[in-house]
Amino acid sequence: MEQQPVAVSIIRKAGAGVYTEITVVEAPASASAGSLVQVRVSIKNKTASTIGIMVGGALEYGVSPWPTISFPNYWANFSAGQSYYFDGTFAMPAYAVVIHAYSYYYGADSAWHFDDERTKSVGLSQVEEAQFQSLSVGYAKV
Repeated sequence: MEQQPVAVSIIRKAGAGVYTEITVVEAPASASAGSLVQVRVSIKNKTASTIGIMVGGALEYGVSPWPTISFPNYWANFSAGQSYYFDGTFAMPAYAVVIHAYSYYYGADSAWHFDDERTKSVGLSQVEEAQFQSLSVGYAKV
């Protein structure tokens, strides 16, 4: 399923969600540049009824606009009190990053509304010297 652009209404600052709560953002403590990094975001429905909940994510590391995190399954209907996790990925840049995970709820006005945010840092792994110790350059005499 290809992720389509979605119109979102941002009605307040980031903070504890009114309708949703991001309970966990899982990612490795560090990753090497170019590697595919797995991210898991767990979101809880804090309401007493079933609502649609969507996840989003972006990487902060000094570029603008912030690159997004790919979540193949990015929304679901949650029963009251239910938690669900969304799995996503991103290619690790050559910099440490801060993951920004976002949750949205689907309102009675048929629009998605921002509700919660949580962050997690992923450091850049150091390249091991051993990977380069056997490098040799040869040439042929003419």
